[in-house]
Amino acid sequence: MARILLFGGSFNPVHNGHLRLAVEALEQFGFDRVWLLPSGTPPHRQAYAQEPEHRARMLQLAIQSHPQLEVCRYELDSQGVNYTYETVRSLSEGCPEHRFSFLTGLDVVYDYKWRNFDELLERVEHFLVASRPGYDFTQLLEKLTGTPHLTKLSELKVPLHQVSSSLIRERLQQGRSIHFWLPETVRVYIENQGIYSPTHQ
Repeated sequence: MARILLFGGSFNPVHNGHLRLAVEALEQFGFDRVWLLPSGTPPHRQAYAQEPEHRARMLQLAIQSHPQLEVCRYELDSQGVNYTYETVRSLSEGCPEHRFSFLTGLDVVYDYKWRNFDELLERVEHFLVASRPGYDFTQLLEKLTGTPHLTKLSELKVPLHQVSSSLIRERLQQGRSIHFWLPETVRVYIENQGIYSPTHQ
């Protein structure tokens, strides 16, 4: 049975911090593969301005040199609002030969109310939260006191990098450089497609 880590996020755009998290998770927890799971229509955010195909293509370009990383299009290809517990349930039922875990940012778990979070924890082997500036894992555990299966929640400890998708978009809007913020293949794709520029519709 393959141990698969689902790494959920908007990846709008994917950057080097995302890729570091994926590789650190492989090494720290011994997963067989990481499936990067770009969000479709999450309940806590408006629809993303960038087309799903742009985000999927940038992910494919970013991971092409790492054989243990894949892009999972489940939410991109689904209809309606995506809830993580439903995604994990569907993938678990559709791929019984895999044992799934899930990774997202500590801030996302702390700041938003997750539907059927106890069911999600029950279904995964591990639920990993990545370190974020200004957020404390101990405080998250205190906030979730009484939640069933909370022992499955673990912190993925990585050096904190001051890089984010929103900051990259902001720099592009301002006409500033994004060299060395994300894989060169992704930077060239963004430049050629003109996405995130002030004139892009």
